[in-house]
Amino acid sequence: MFEGRQPRQVLWYTVSKGVVASDQGDHDLARELIHEASGAHELFALHSTRTFLHRSYGSACIELTAGEYDRAEFHSFATIEGCHIQGDLLAKSFSVRGLGEVAFARGNFALAARRFAETRDFCADMGVPPRNLYSCTPFDVLPERFNGWALFLEDQSPFANVMQT
Repeated sequence: MFEGRQPRQVLWYTVSKGVVASDQGDHDLARELIHEASGAHELFALHSTRTFLHRSYGSACIELTAGEYDRAEFHSFATIEGCHIQGDLLAKSFSVRGLGEVAFARGNFALAARRFAETRDFCADMGVPPRNLYSCTPFDVLPERFNGWALFLEDQSPFANVMQT
């Protein structure tokens, strides 16, 4: 599949492959693929903040899917910091939404509402309807079981009772 591809493309495809493996429940393989992508192409990752963002966000997705919320938060915050350097509002919105899903999974609905409201504000800044946040990047979508964002957008329980900013 990767024959004849540039090493940077291989890294991107390998990270995406890891996210898919995680979505299918094989979290160990997903981590192995991320590690492989990071080590084998470290030189390219150092030269591209976009590559770092892709790998870091992929790691956050894998850890969120695996239920490793502390690790998911770590990678999400790293991605957000990289977004400040790169000025990448889309990846930042994905990561803040991921932090909202972590808060939602932990039952901290007030924090989840704040994270989702921040994500909604990023959507407004980008001119993207919140429901279409992932329309251009299908590999960045979180699995359906992370439905805090959808419930927030529909103002459903538990968000119907949480003060949104």
